[in-house]
Amino acid sequence: MKTNEIRTKYLKFFERKSHVIWPSDSLVPQNDPTLLFTGAGMNQFKDMFLGKGNLNFKKATSCQKCLRTGDIDNVGRTASHHTFFEMLGNFSFGDYFKKETIEWAWEFLVQELKIQEERLRVSVFKDDPESYEIWEKRVGIPKSRIYRYGEKDNFWPSNAPTDGPNGPCGPCSEIFFDQGENVGCGRKECEPACDCDRFVEIWNLVFTQFDRKEGGRLEPLPSKNVDTGMGLERMVRVIQGVQTNFDIDIFRPLIKYLEEITHLKYHENLEHAVLMRRISDHLKACVFCISDGVLPSNEGRGYVERRLLRRAIRDGTQLGIQECFLYQLVPIVSDVMQECYPDIKQRRENIARIVKSEEEKFHETLEQGTRILEECLGTLKQSKQKVLPGQVAFKLYDTYGFPMDMTEIILGEKGFSVDKVGFEKELQKQREQARLSSQMTGQVFDTGPLSKIKDISKGTKFLGYESNECEGKVIAIIQDDQLVDVATAGNEVTVILDQTPFYGESGGQIGDTGILEANGCVVNIVDTKKNNDFSLHVGKITKGELKKGGAITAKIDVHRRNAIRRNHSATHILHYVLRKVIGQHAEQAGSLVTSDRLRFDFHHFSALTKEEITRIEDLVNESIMENTSVHAKELSIQEAKNAGAMALFGEKYGETVRMVSIDNFSKELCGGTHVGSSGEIGLFRIVGESSIAAGIRRIEAMTGTAALNSEREKEKILQEMCGILNAPENKLVTKAQEFLAELKNLQKEIQKVRQRELSNKVDSFVQDAQEVSGIKIIARKLEDATSDDLRKMVDLLMKAAGESAIILGASQDGRVSIVTAISPTLIRRGLHAGNISKDVAKIVGGGGGGRPDMAQAGGQYVAKLDEAIRFAAELLAKKLSHEGG
Repeated sequence: MKTNEIRTKYLKFFERKSHVIWPSDSLVPQNDPTLLFTGAGMNQFKDMFLGKGNLNFKKATSCQKCLRTGDIDNVGRTASHHTFFEMLGNFSFGDYFKKETIEWAWEFLVQELKIQEERLRVSVFKDDPESYEIWEKRVGIPKSRIYRYGEKDNFWPSNAPTDGPNGPCGPCSEIFFDQGENVGCGRKECEPACDCDRFVEIWNLVFTQFDRKEGGRLEPLPSKNVDTGMGLERMVRVIQGVQTNFDIDIFRPLIKYLEEITHLKYHENLEHAVLMRRISDHLKACVFCISDGVLPSNEGRGYVERRLLRRAIRDGTQLGIQECFLYQLVPIVSDVMQECYPDIKQRRENIARIVKSEEEKFHETLEQGTRILEECLGTLKQSKQKVLPGQVAFKLYDTYGFPMDMTEIILGEKGFSVDKVGFEKELQKQREQARLSSQMTGQVFDTGPLSKIKDISKGTKFLGYESNECEGKVIAIIQDDQLVDVATAGNEVTVILDQTPFYGESGGQIGDTGILEANGCVVNIVDTKKNNDFSLHVGKITKGELKKGGAITAKIDVHRRNAIRRNHSATHILHYVLRKVIGQHAEQAGSLVTSDRLRFDFHHFSALTKEEITRIEDLVNESIMENTSVHAKELSIQEAKNAGAMALFGEKYGETVRMVSIDNFSKELCGGTHVGSSGEIGLFRIVGESSIAAGIRRIEAMTGTAALNSEREKEKILQEMCGILNAPENKLVTKAQEFLAELKNLQKEIQKVRQRELSNKVDSFVQDAQEVSGIKIIARKLEDATSDDLRKMVDLLMKAAGESAIILGASQDGRVSIVTAISPTLIRRGLHAGNISKDVAKIVGGGGGGRPDMAQAGGQYVAKLDEAIRFAAELLAKKLSHEGG
């Protein structure tokens, strides 16, 4: 029986018992500041248990995503511990109580899951005769299989009567599965309270019937509740008959992949198994955290997530994995969990990108931090000290991003510790310094001609929303960075008017162009800038002379403005559609609106798929064809927010803002110019999608006539291709495929020739090999060889040379590749291919590593490859001579 089937069986069983199947809460608890993560199924029902909830039912069942880190050190080492797990539960809010809870639990286990009755044991609170009687008399369990325990084991919260806290509490009854006498401690008297693994706790039934008061007084609650919890992974383990939770169907694909990339067997080495289990658990936890909106950071939930990821990365390095690998496990998690959690599947590319980004950062941190920590350990050993000073640990944390818990782990492995108190003092000092430094002082003053213009004017009034031309007065003329009263034809000037229809570049929209005319004077405006409240018309006088204080007619290039308006309104529709298609995280990170195209930057961690791009295009064009109205109005910032307007990240807004609405779906605060209705945009085509920074993507698109012209250009290229390939349009792809197939065959032939060339070199390489202590040393450079060629050649040489140490190098495309291979007997004598490869790579300005028998490295100094090969030969000879001696 698979995990998905067991999960569904549970929920459907209680649905038949009149329970409402309630969806899992987020791992980020909603409206509960007391919790960092959701750790139990009852968390989202707290108000219902307290009688303050508004849900219109009294019986519920759920499968809750949970995250707990209290037992993080046990994860992987025991059969049952996890950070992330699923908790099945059924709940009663003042409805049924002990009788129904116990009877239904037994019915589900025995009749639905077909567990043998004799394999089950139960425990009750020692002062709860009611539960004991139900188990014995109504269910029919022999007394020998019912155990009475104290408040530590069978009361919730544990030890609540004695230690508190005050509030709702009650006895619990636990159900255990007996794995048999051959598991665990082997004692005949073994029972569920034993710490061995023989008895697996599979279900906890909590009966909240008391209100604890001061002094440990337990008063009966007027409304009694039921809160049960069944660990899904544990139950699946029992049903599937496997040794640990990590052997069940939803973990096996993860373990299998780790076996493949490490070339290690899960069951052959306990420490390897522990590491593989922990990696699988931690990665799964992080996938679900990211899906619920938690991103790696240095605070709160993000720090917990980062800590889990970094522990998994370090576990990977202990398994010999030197490259980023966790992100490759994300699709596996999404595949095995998609039936119940389809959102994981939908977001897996984004999640994988976040994980990979974190891996890349930490690999840099780990390498640098580990090196510095090793140096510090050397210093401690020399001075015969056992405690790393808190200041040093803080420098690793603050300067190099090396996590404190990782420092503790590495130190602990070598018998050292860290001064935690000193570390905390340094951390507090840093926080205080950061707070003070954030209180910036100083003033940026205007310089040059604009500072003088502000003495005589409050700014330029913009009339471009309503008009394409207007009459205005010349407030100032700037020529050669100086204020002038008169400027004549041929001079480049910047003109400031009291009012204008010209839009000054701002908010991503470029400035207008056009002309200024007055009494025979013509100024050709090539750009309009904005500086505070002033519009700066940048241009060249082509006729007459321009005078300060004179009247002037300002006319924008209407055709160009209309193209800009189309593109700007299209960005608003695109923004809405992006968030609809790829998620609400896809918020605007920047834009550029010009007359010929638009550019839109947004938050996203992976490239858009072809399907996503098509979907985005289709939805934008659907909105355009609906010809929905576009409205703009000014209102207070609070009114705009209340209306649902989106304020763009990083933008600064005053008390009065302008809200642009497209129908009822898009509302943004925007000062740009827009179409009157979406139909004016015409055609919308995406012409490019790319990455511009970590987590930031860029879409480039065209609208209207520009989009049409772009399509015509593509049509022209298509026709040219038809002519080149001598094929009609409908046969073009087939013809191209034929050419590519022919090319592929030729490449295969070349590869065969290349393989023969490599094979022909094997004998000469072996014959010319240097021999030290009976071991052949082959250190050679291959011309025009790829990394794959090097690996193949190494395999051939290992077979032909017998006991040997081999290092081959090659350069291609300005990069050096080095492959090292060591025979098994040499490994037993202490040689390590990964370490040797790393030493050789330093010569060519690179690094690398790998397994003891095989390793690969790279570098950037092609000219030093010969030197590196010579060094490799000398290094191997020295090591073998030493071993031989």
